[in-house]
Amino acid sequence: MSRKSSIKKIKRNNTESKNIEAALAMNLYEKNHSPITTHFTGHGLSECDVISISKSNFIYEYEVKISRSDFKADFKKEKHKLMLEKASVIDSNINDVWYYTPNYFYFVVPLNLVSIDEIPEYAGLIYINELLGFETIKKAPLLHKIKATDTFIRKLSHNLTCKLVFKKVEY
Repeated sequence: MSRKSSIKKIKRNNTESKNIEAALAMNLYEKNHSPITTHFTGHGLSECDVISISKSNFIYEYEVKISRSDFKADFKKEKHKLMLEKASVIDSNINDVWYYTPNYFYFVVPLNLVSIDEIPEYAGLIYINELLGFETIKKAPLLHKIKATDTFIRKLSHNLTCKLVFKKVEY
């Protein structure tokens, strides 16, 4: 494969991921999650493809995967070790909470890309299907009960505002 065709493949896959992220964000908005943002890193969390806060202030993280190799490579990240160990939060000071894991974690993949048997115990699985939209195949378990603080929600909102207003990510 030539360098030029490799670049085209990367751009096509990146666009597919971004389309899924945008559709997922709209789906979450319709379920009254707010704020919702993409590619957020902060407050101890590793980069989240999509992150949202539910009406009850629980943190939901969604990892979008469009290939099997990308899915398998994701398990090299430290966040999977933390979720397996059920590490949740640490107080960095009296007024701030740092989250190492969300309350709920989901993989979002095209229909039948991975099977339910490949999903770890700490994660849920959502299929995206052109006909049905998003279908929850496995519900994610609650990893911890510590809700999002006002500071954290404000940080997510700031991240989203920077993307919309300045067309860049600011963490």
